[in-house]
This record gives sequence, C-alpha cells and structure tokens, in this order.
Amino acid sequence: MGPLKSIAIGVLIISTITFVALFGRLPALRKGPVGLLHRLIWNNLPVALYNLDRFLSGGRITSSIQRFGYYLMNENHPLILIFFLLMLLGSQLLFVPSSFSRLPAFHRVIVVTLCIIPHIFIYKAVTSTSSYITAENHSYWMQQYPYDYVLFQPGKFCPTCQFPKPARSKHCSICKACVAKHDHHCIWVMNCLGKANYAYFIGMLFSIAILLSYGGYLTHRILTETLQRDFARGPQGMQSKLRWSVGKSWSQYFDGWAWAVSRDISIGGVGMLAVMTAPLAWGLFLYHVQLIRIGMTTNERSKWEDLRDDIADGLVFKSERRPDDHTNSQRDLRIEPLVDWPISTNQWLVRCDDGQPPDGLLGSCENGETLPSTDNLSERSRWTRLHDLHDVDNLYNLGFWDNSTDAMTVPNLSKSWRLC
Repeated sequence: MGPLKSIAIGVLIISTITFVALFGRLPALRKGPVGLLHRLIWNNLPVALYNLDRFLSGGRITSSIQRFGYYLMNENHPLILIFFLLMLLGSQLLFVPSSFSRLPAFHRVIVVTLCIIPHIFIYKAVTSTSSYITAENHSYWMQQYPYDYVLFQPGKFCPTCQFPKPARSKHCSICKACVAKHDHHCIWVMNCLGKANYAYFIGMLFSIAILLSYGGYLTHRILTETLQRDFARGPQGMQSKLRWSVGKSWSQYFDGWAWAVSRDISIGGVGMLAVMTAPLAWGLFLYHVQLIRIGMTTNERSKWEDLRDDIADGLVFKSERRPDDHTNSQRDLRIEPLVDWPISTNQWLVRCDDGQPPDGLLGSCENGETLPSTDNLSERSRWTRLHDLHDVDNLYNLGFWDNSTDAMTVPNLSKSWRLC
C-alpha cells in the first residue's frame, strides 16, 4: 500500500495545485474556497516566505524566484509547453508498449488513434497566428463582430499597434499583437487563443479528456485481469469464476490494487495519473463549453464580472442609442464598419467613477470614457442608473448552436482578408 499511497498523494497534490492555479482567479470561483486557496498559495505564502528570506539572505533567493516566475508567466517561452509535451508523450510511451499486447485488436486501434489526435490539435493551437491582427487583415477583423456599446466601444485605438481595435479583440503584451476574439493567453500552448485557433484548443481539451478517461478505463481493465488471474482461486487453487474481490475486506481490496499497480508500474502509475487528472481536463473543457453557451470568451467573462461589481457600486448608466447619435452620413466606416450580425441592440452603457450620469456635449466620465458629440447627450434624464446585470443584453449570445458554430469555425484568412 505504501507506493500506491505515495503516488496517489503526489498526483493529488499536483492536480490540486494545477486546478487552483488555472481556476482560482476565475470570477465564479475567486470568492469561494478555490479562490481562497489560490490567494493562500500565490499571495499569502509568497509574502511569508519573502519575509523569512529577507531575514535570512536579504531577499536574494526571493528576488531570483520572482524573476524566474515572471519569466514563466509573462514571457513567451517554450518551457511550459515542453513540460506539457514531455508529460503527455512520456506517459504514452510508458503505457502503450506495456499494455499493447494485452489489449484486443479493437482497443489497440482506439488507443493509437487517441494518442495521436491531441498532438495534432496541440500543433495547430501552437503554430496558428492567424488571430493576430495586422495592417493587412485589420479591415477583415473589423467586419466580423459589431460593437456592443457595453464591453466594446468604437473609436478605441491600440496605442501599440496603432489602429482601431476591432470588437472583441485585445492586445496581448506577451504575444505583442492584438488578437481577434481574444480568449486568453495560454502558457500551455505558448500562444494566444483567438478566433483562428480557439477551435483547436477546444479539440485539444476534449481529446486529452477522452484520452485520460480511456486510459483510466484500460488500466482498470488490465489490472483487473491480473488480479482475477492471481487472486480468484477456489479451495483447491483452481481458477474461480467469482470476482477476485468477493469476500475481501476493504483493506485487502486496496492492498490488492496496490500490489497490481506495483507489479505493472508503467501501466498502473500512468493509469493513476490519468484517473486523477481527467477531472481537471474535463473541468476545463466544460468551463469553455459553458462560455460558448453564454456567448462569451474568458476575457469577456472577466469584463462582465467587473461590470457586475461596477453596477453594484452604482457607477454604470444605461441609455438607448438614438438615430441622431449615429447617422449613416456621420458614421465613420473605418472606425465602426457595418457588420452583418443576426441580432441588434440599441443599448449604450457608460461607467462614471463619480457615480453621476454623464452630461455635456462632449461629456466625459471620471474614467475617461468620451461620449460622441450630440446635443441630446446634454440631457441627464437620458441616462438611467443600472441596478442589475440582467438588464444588459449580451449582443454576442446567439444561442448555443450559433455560438458553437462561431466558436468552432476557423476562418481562412488567406482568402478572406483580400476580399475586404
């Protein structure tokens, strides 16, 4: 039981830390136990260690660790990707040769196929840069999504790239580019996830989750056969048709599994790793399915949560855009092009740090949001204070089917941008 227990505890600790690191800052979890554990591990513990290091070495060790940590999280390097691939490929090389001869032909075909597919999706997610917005494809991306006047306002310029920011885009300081339909920068694939490679990322998550679950199933199947062969014996030592665990206590049951894992460590160890990390892969995959369902990206989900907090603080005001706000004659199509989008909304949200509705022909709120110049904007009565996030429409939520189609469609920019 000793080796099995040590392996299980080690994998559990690594899985828990990985889960907390990935999900601890999510808006839905940051106020719960996962968020608390994230703050303890990534905020409180480093502060305590820094104080100890400052006492012992004047802070030299902590300074070196911080520089290395900053490099890991804020520089576009291959270390995490290499670690990820070594874990994936190493586990496959340990498991498949040891188990291949013990599997029926049907399972052999499946296991080889499932081992190959994740690498294809990883390669596509890593190498795709078509989501990067450049001067050549900028006009194409400007016409993909309309501005919702909630999270994305027309006329916002990227100071680095020096062009108007398309709706749903964000500049990534790590990739040093604006990314179309930016989801997040993923250190596991050393790339930003955007419109052109998000589908590959989803495919990677799903294929890895299936691979881990299937690996756990095969491990259980193979080790059960071993236990059945060696432990299911009748009174005269003959092979029994009863299941090997019949009549065993819980202690004997777990001892049997510990023996089976230690006997086939390359199968048992990888199988345990698969079983204990599969929930992590499925959790991340289902989280992104939920984002697709509600028509959001990871970046937008964070913005919506910030908007919820601002509404609770009474800082957000809503109005309807009027025909005289943006007439076709006044509308600069280079800043706000016409977009063929299935739904529309006239809502217009602004955030004012002073908690007062905007006024004046060029009314500017405390946070620096400049409103278009129209005489009607001088009427404070036009703006109503928002009290509930449910009163705001998500222009990008088209329903699960259309959201899925949009998320899983990879644009062919080699042809598309030239048509603009």
